Amino acid sequence: MTDPTLDFRNAEQFYQQALTLARAYTPGWSNYWPSVLDAQAVNDDPGLVQLKLFSLLAAYLAEMENQLPRQRRLAFFQFLNLNLRPPLAARVPIHFTLQADQPPREIPTDSAILASDDQSIRFQTDQPLLVVPAQLSAVLTMLPAQDSYINALPRLAAGLPAPLFPSQDSEQGQVPLSHWFMLGDPDLFKPDPSLQRIVLEFTGQHLNPAYFDRWADGALAPLAASVTAANNALSLTVELEQAPTAGPLTTAELQAELYQADGRVQGFDADQAAAGDQTPQYWLLVQPAPLVRVISALASQLPVITGLRCTLQGSGIQPQQSASAQVQLDIRNGAYPFGETPATDDAFYIRSDSLFGREGAQITLDFTLRDVSTAYPVTLDWQYWDGGAWQSFNATPADVSAHRFVDTTDQLRYNNPAGPTWVRFLCPAISPTTVAGGEGLWIRVVIASGGYGEIGGITTQGVDQAIDAVPDDILTAAQKKAVSDYLNKVEGVNFSYTYTASSYAPPYIKSLQLSYSYAAQPKNLWCYNAFGLSRFLFSPFKPLADRYSNCCLGFAPADFAKYTLGQALTLYFDLVDESTAAAPPLPWQYHDGSAWQPLSVDDGTAGLSRSGIVRLIVPANQPAVTLYSQTAFWFRLQNPYPRQDVAAYGIYPNTVTAGNRSSVVDEILGSSNEQPSQHFQLGYTPVLAGLALVVVEPPGVEALGSADGEQGLLSLSAATPLPSRAAAPVLWLQVETFAFSGPTDRVYTLDYKNGLITFGDGQNGMIPPGGFNNIVAASYQYTQGQQGNVVAGRLTVLRPGFDRIASVVNPTPARGGVDGDSVADLDRAAPAQIKANQRAVQLEDFDTLARAASPAVCLANAVLQADGRIVVAVLALSTVARPYGGPALLNQVADYLRARCLAPLASRIACIEPDYLPIAVVAQLTVDIPPDQRNALQQQLAAQLQAFFQPVNGGPGGLGWPFGEPVQAAQVSRFLHGQAGVVAIVSLALNGEVGQDIPLAPTQLPVAGEMTVLVYPMGG
Repeated sequence: MTDPTLDFRNAEQFYQQALTLARAYTPGWSNYWPSVLDAQAVNDDPGLVQLKLFSLLAAYLAEMENQLPRQRRLAFFQFLNLNLRPPLAARVPIHFTLQADQPPREIPTDSAILASDDQSIRFQTDQPLLVVPAQLSAVLTMLPAQDSYINALPRLAAGLPAPLFPSQDSEQGQVPLSHWFMLGDPDLFKPDPSLQRIVLEFTGQHLNPAYFDRWADGALAPLAASVTAANNALSLTVELEQAPTAGPLTTAELQAELYQADGRVQGFDADQAAAGDQTPQYWLLVQPAPLVRVISALASQLPVITGLRCTLQGSGIQPQQSASAQVQLDIRNGAYPFGETPATDDAFYIRSDSLFGREGAQITLDFTLRDVSTAYPVTLDWQYWDGGAWQSFNATPADVSAHRFVDTTDQLRYNNPAGPTWVRFLCPAISPTTVAGGEGLWIRVVIASGGYGEIGGITTQGVDQAIDAVPDDILTAAQKKAVSDYLNKVEGVNFSYTYTASSYAPPYIKSLQLSYSYAAQPKNLWCYNAFGLSRFLFSPFKPLADRYSNCCLGFAPADFAKYTLGQALTLYFDLVDESTAAAPPLPWQYHDGSAWQPLSVDDGTAGLSRSGIVRLIVPANQPAVTLYSQTAFWFRLQNPYPRQDVAAYGIYPNTVTAGNRSSVVDEILGSSNEQPSQHFQLGYTPVLAGLALVVVEPPGVEALGSADGEQGLLSLSAATPLPSRAAAPVLWLQVETFAFSGPTDRVYTLDYKNGLITFGDGQNGMIPPGGFNNIVAASYQYTQGQQGNVVAGRLTVLRPGFDRIASVVNPTPARGGVDGDSVADLDRAAPAQIKANQRAVQLEDFDTLARAASPAVCLANAVLQADGRIVVAVLALSTVARPYGGPALLNQVADYLRARCLAPLASRIACIEPDYLPIAVVAQLTVDIPPDQRNALQQQLAAQLQAFFQPVNGGPGGLGWPFGEPVQAAQVSRFLHGQAGVVAIVSLALNGEVGQDIPLAPTQLPVAGEMTVLVYPMGG
C-alpha cells in the first residue's frame, strides 16, 4: 500500500520559502543580504544561520508527519492482532561418529555444533544423545514377490539415492536372487580329457526344463547342456555338451564365489554348515532360466527331486602307457603285446590313471587286432594291482561275475566278426604300482597257460622205432626183434636225427582305445537360495520365506557386540520423497539367531513417509547372525502395505536434531527507575519466541498475577546479587499490545528483531518496581534466521570438545530458518488478512491465510480441482534454487486452513509443494567490454540468470515469481539489458523457443534450468 504524502517539502525548499518570506516581511534585514547567499554569507549572518536550522527542523517534522498514516495504520493492524511474527530457527539432523573401540559417549542437550568455515553459525542439539558404536555394514531390501533384492549400501555410501521399497513397476537397482542346485564330489567331476560326456537323470515332480536351464562348473564358467523332460515332467535328462574345467573348492569357497557373483564383494561370511566342510570338491551347478522366478505363489510348481543318477562317459582314449615284460611299448603305432615269441607268464601292461581310478566304472578296451595265422591253445589272465598282489578279473567264474568281465578278442587272436572287439570289466579299487619305470594305475594280461606257438629243435629216432617201421612182409616180427637186439646191443647204432623249426602266431594290436561309462551319485548335494546355503532335501529351489518386502539393516559386529547391546540407538532416514499423509507404521524386527522377533521403536518417520529419526533399544541378548552372506547384528522393517516407492539419500546412526539457536541464561538487562514506558535491550538478536523475563521485586509489592493468571519464580545464577534477602524474582508475561492490559498487569512487549523490551506506562501495563539490576532475562534463545539454512556437510565443529567423538556432520541441509516479519512484510500482508478476517471463504482467502499460517511461507496459491479438492501450493521462504518446505510446514498450513474454513471444505484441502518448471535460457548478447573479460562476463551473466529465476528472491522486481503467470521473454530481455556491459540482445530462447513466453500451470513456479550465455563484441 502506498502511503499518502502530507508534506512534499524538503529542507532546501523550507529554506528558500523562509528566505522569500523574510524578504517580504523584513526588508530592513534582507536588504543587507548579498546578491548571492553562499555558505560564507550564511555564516556571516546569524539570522540566516537560524533560518538554515529552522529549515532542517521543518524537514524533520515533515518527515515525521508523513509517517503518521503508516504509524496509525500499523497501530491499527496491531489492534487487530496482526503482529510481527518472531523468527524461526533452522533445523537439521546432526550425525555423530564414535572412535573405534571406544565405549558410548553421552552428548547432552544444547551441545553446540558450529560451521567449519564460519563459527558464528551455531546450532544446539534438541535432546541428549548416547553415541554408540553402530557402523552400518549392510542395507538390503528383500523382495519376495519379485524374487530379487536391492543392495542399497553402495549407493548410499556414494551419496546417491537408493530405493528401500521400490514401486511395483520399477526395477531400479533390483538384482535377481540367485538359486543354485550344487552337485559336488571329490572325484566325479574332476577335469579330465577322458571325461567327454556327462548325463544326469533326475526323477521327481515338476521337473520343468526351465528350472535346470543354466549349468556351470565350480568356477561358475557356463557349460552348454541339452535338457529334456519326459513322463509329464516326472523325469528329466540333462546332457552336458562341455566338461567342467574348474579346480577343487571347498563348500565355503564356492559359497564365496556365489556371493561375489551376486555382487556381495566384501563383508561376507561363510555359512556355518559350509565352513565345517573342508574337503575340496569338484562341482556342477545349475540355476533356473533368467526369467524364471522362484516365488511363494508358485511353490506348488517348483521342482521336487527324488532320484538322481549321474553318468560320465568317455571313448577313444589312448592308454597313458603300455609295456611288455617291463619294456615300454608304443601302442599307438601298433605292437606285439607279448613280443614276437610269447611264452607262458609273459605279460602285457596298460596304464590309465584317469580311467582306472574310477572305481565302479565300466571300462572298455577297444582293440583292433591282426588275426593270428594259427590258433594255438592259450589262456589269458587279466589282472589288476590291489596294493599287495595282482588280482584276477577272469581266473574263476566268481571273478568273471564280480567284475562283469567280457572278452570278445578270443585271447587277443581275432577281431570279433559279430561285434566290437573289446575287453570290458567293472573297475575295481586299483592301487598304484610301478611298471617299466612308470608309477600309476596299471592292469595287465598274463599268458596263464598254453601259448601262441611252439619252440623248434632236433629229435633223435631210435633203432627199435626204425625197425618197427619196416613192413611185416619184409621182416616178420621175430626178425625185427632179432635185428633190433643185434643193432642195439652189439653194434650200438642210432639210425636218424629230426630237426623241427619254431612255430609262432603271436597277437598283434593295431590300435587300442579305452572307453568308460560311470554311473554314480555325487556325494555332496547343496542348495543355495537367496544367499542361504542348506543341505539338499528334495527341493533344490526354495523361495524366500517372507511374505512381505523388507529392508534389512546389518551392523558390523566388532564394537556393536561389546558396547551397543542394551543401549538406545537412533537412525535418521533421509528420504527422497516425503508425504504430508502419515503412512501406517511399519513393523520392526530383530534377529535373535533363530528367527525374526518384534521390536518396539519410536518412529519419527511416520512409516517412512517423511525424513525423521527412528529410536530403538537394542536387545541386550541379541547375537550376531550370518544372514544374506554377512555376519552382522540384523534389524529389519517390513512393508505389509501396498504402498511402495520409498527411497533414501542416506541412513545415519547416532543422529539427533539440532536448531540454529544459542541459549542465554540470567542476562541482567538493567535497573527499573519506576518511569513509564521503560525500554531495555537484550544482548543478542534476533530473539526466538519463549523469552522468560523476570523482575526482582522488593517486599511489599502487590503480588498480582500476570495477565494469564500465572506468577512464576526462576532461579538466577549464584553470581547475580539480589537487592535484599526478601526480594524475589517474578516472571512477567509477554503481550503483543498494552491495549488490553491494566495498571497492575505484569506485562511487557518484545521486538523480536532488535530485542527491545518495553514495559507499560502504569495505565496500560504495570511499571516495574525500582531496584538495582532487577530486570533480568532469565532465559532466552536467539537465532540467525535464514543465515542458519546451511548446506549439508557444513556443521563439523563440536563445542565444547567431547572425547571419543571421531566426527560430527549435518548430512542434510538445514531448513526452516526465517528472519521473522519486518514492518514492510506486515504492511504488505495485513490488508489482505484484514479482508479475509481469519475465515477462508474465497480462493484468495486460502492464499492469504496460508501465508499467515507460518513465517516460513513466502507465497501460496489455492486451486480448485475438477473433483472439488482445494489444492494449495505452498512456497517456502528460502534462498535455495528450489525451496522446499517439507511435510511439517505443509501440514501446519493445512491445519491452519482447516480451522478457518467451512466445515465441509476441511476434508478437501490439500497442501503441496510447488511444481517447479526449469527454464533453460540460451542468450546471445552484444557486449561492450574488453576481450579478456568476455568469458568472465558469460559466467557472471549465467549466475545472474540463475538468481533471476530463484522463486523467492528472483523475478523482475526481486520479490519472487507469482504462481501460474507465464515467464515472458521480454522480462528476461529487460533483465539482461540492465546488466553492465550488455549492449543488445541478439537472440533469446526460453526452453528452446526463440522469443516465446513459457506458460505455467496454476501450481507451477519457474526455476533456473541450464543457462547458456554467448557474448559477442560490438560490430563483431
